[in-house]
This record gives sequence, C-alpha cells and structure tokens, in this order.
Amino acid sequence: MKQHGIGVGYRYSHDYADADVEQQYLPDELVERRYYLPTDQGYEATIGGRMTSRTEARQAAKAAGRTPKNRFPAPQVKPRAGRNLLDTREANRKKLAETEKKDAAG
Repeated sequence: MKQHGIGVGYRYSHDYADADVEQQYLPDELVERRYYLPTDQGYEATIGGRMTSRTEARQAAKAAGRTPKNRFPAPQVKPRAGRNLLDTREANRKKLAETEKKDAAG
C-alpha cells in the first residue's frame, strides 16, 4: 500500500507520549472544519476542557520537538517474583499431606 502512497507519513499515536500526536487525517479542504463544539454545560464542559488541554499539549510538544517513546522498553521484572508463590504453594501441599497422614492413621 505504501508504494501506492497510502499510509506514507502516518505516525502511530501510541508510539508517542500520551498516545497523542498531531496529524492530519482529513483531506486538505476539510482540515479547518469543526464537527463538534462542546458547550459549557454538563459533561460537555469536561470534554471541552480535555480538547483544550490536548491542543495546548500538542503545541508545547511541537515547540519542544516531541520524540517517539520507546516501542520496546526493557521488561521490569522483580527478582524472584514468582518464587515466593511457588514456595507458599509447596508449603501448603506439605501441610495438607501431613494432615492427610494424621487423618488416615487416626
């Protein structure tokens, strides 16, 4: 598809901080058109605030030269994360076996 010019220059938003990147999706003649204008009432006020903060964040990122975040971060593994669970499970199995032996003998 890219050899036909489709998707060329597309930036995957999740590669960027806050999963948001300024990008034009509409044809040039529709770019300035507004399809939704939230009011100051109810939940629309919250939506309007989010839209404003995203616009401001995009402008700040553009001025600062935003860079993509690392798509393949190193895993953050706690040492011996699963070992304690296995130790607990094994201890519980031993207790159960001892209890079963006592019940069978008595």
